[in-house]
Amino acid sequence: MKHDGVSVSTVGPVVNHDERLDALLSITGRMDGYLYRCRNDASYTMLYISDGIFTVSGYRPSDFIHNAVRDYVSAIHPDDLPSVYAAVDAALEARRNWNVDYRIVPRAGEPLWVREIGGGVWDKAGELEFLEGFVVDISDRKVVEDLNAQLVLDLKIANEELSAQKREIEVAKQQSDHSANHDALTDLPNRRAFHNELRSVVARCGATGEAAGLLFIDLDRFKEVNDTLGHEAGDALLQRVSSQLRSILRSADFVARLGGDEFAFLFSADTELARQKAVRVAERILERLRIKVPTPNGAIQIGCTVGVAMYPAEAADCDALIALADRLMYIGKKSGRNRLVTASEMAPQQPSSRPRLRKTA
Repeated sequence: MKHDGVSVSTVGPVVNHDERLDALLSITGRMDGYLYRCRNDASYTMLYISDGIFTVSGYRPSDFIHNAVRDYVSAIHPDDLPSVYAAVDAALEARRNWNVDYRIVPRAGEPLWVREIGGGVWDKAGELEFLEGFVVDISDRKVVEDLNAQLVLDLKIANEELSAQKREIEVAKQQSDHSANHDALTDLPNRRAFHNELRSVVARCGATGEAAGLLFIDLDRFKEVNDTLGHEAGDALLQRVSSQLRSILRSADFVARLGGDEFAFLFSADTELARQKAVRVAERILERLRIKVPTPNGAIQIGCTVGVAMYPAEAADCDALIALADRLMYIGKKSGRNRLVTASEMAPQQPSSRPRLRKTA
């Protein structure tokens, strides 16, 4: 509290001992609270305090009048004094009333909560002369408020825990979905994801009139790497192959590991450009997958064979497209490997003819 006479708005004019004061004292005497007025001096000399102070604290009003036995500050819980001083000082500075909760230390028993609403009274010169206010017991209300505050806090904590659990579930689901649709070794989409994507692309192309290209890719001499260097070297090679295939992808393209050393590359394009793109992509794949794997007995030259099939020009549905791409890739394997094979290179209407093969250097 301030002692330098800083003025604030007056709670009300000084009243004389008349019928109005008697009525006020009678009303407040029935309440669990008390009125007070103290002088604005160094010890806040108490000029008046109503009988309610005895009901609330067990101290007699005469103990406080003129600070005969104790000053009022001594009844305030020491832990609450800083907040009381701060509330009163701020109110005086802003020329308004203060409203502050704090604990009273009674003559006997546990500290109890009160709420004080008070203000300053000034003389004609504008100097702060008195502090006065009304203090009411809010112990029961404080218990309810504390319970409500704790309930709000508990609910907040529970909501935060639920939100954290929800995020964990979402992350776990994403991880589960990813694991279900991706190859553990290469992190490429797996066979399941490939079939889902193929159905989606074929359905979209059927609606838009675009064409879909499917490239089946099988590594050449992969078994030789496994047999010579072991499966760890084979796994490392598959990861390197996957990285090379990703480097060819455009945003709308799709590549998957079907299993073992077999991969699939899927795309859609304008009908007139799709076949040229399929051949161009296949040639890039043949080039990127020329990988030399060093061994104690000399390097193993890895390559691949690619079967290229188109929808709807060469296959009417997903199953037919897969079967054709797989057959063309198998033909390339039987014909010397390290090449791409397309259905358009087959001589038409000649049952004994074979697909024309395109071998890369």
